[in-house]
Amino acid sequence: MSFFERDDVQTTSRPCKSCRKTTRSHILQKALYEEYVTEVVIDSSDEFANKQWEETEEIIKMRKAKEAVVVCHICWLKRRKEVQNIIEKDYKKWEKNPLAHISRIHVVAEVCNTYDFDTESNKMGSLISKLKESTIQ
Repeated sequence: MSFFERDDVQTTSRPCKSCRKTTRSHILQKALYEEYVTEVVIDSSDEFANKQWEETEEIIKMRKAKEAVVVCHICWLKRRKEVQNIIEKDYKKWEKNPLAHISRIHVVAEVCNTYDFDTESNKMGSLISKLKESTIQ
């Protein structure tokens, strides 16, 4: 069974991942849907017929399998500030020796991508490029 995202459906308001306040301000992960097959009666005999019959057709429907993950703007700003502080404090150290800090770099880069922090993602992207270059050598 495969799951997929739908672009034609808007994300509904959900509790914030951090503070539980209802929001749809920042979508971290879109809702996932799955397809299923069901039978629909398209024609049938009337109730007084001697011979009862029913004509069905299989149709494909979609249902939500996993709800979206959202975060409110206040929590998004707090998380961005935390990431900015981490990058500001450790970036020079990571730049000098990226191999020694590989796991921390990947975690911060993943947070930047998940929360869609553009400027921080660019900084982390350049750092990951340097990391790839250093592993090739």
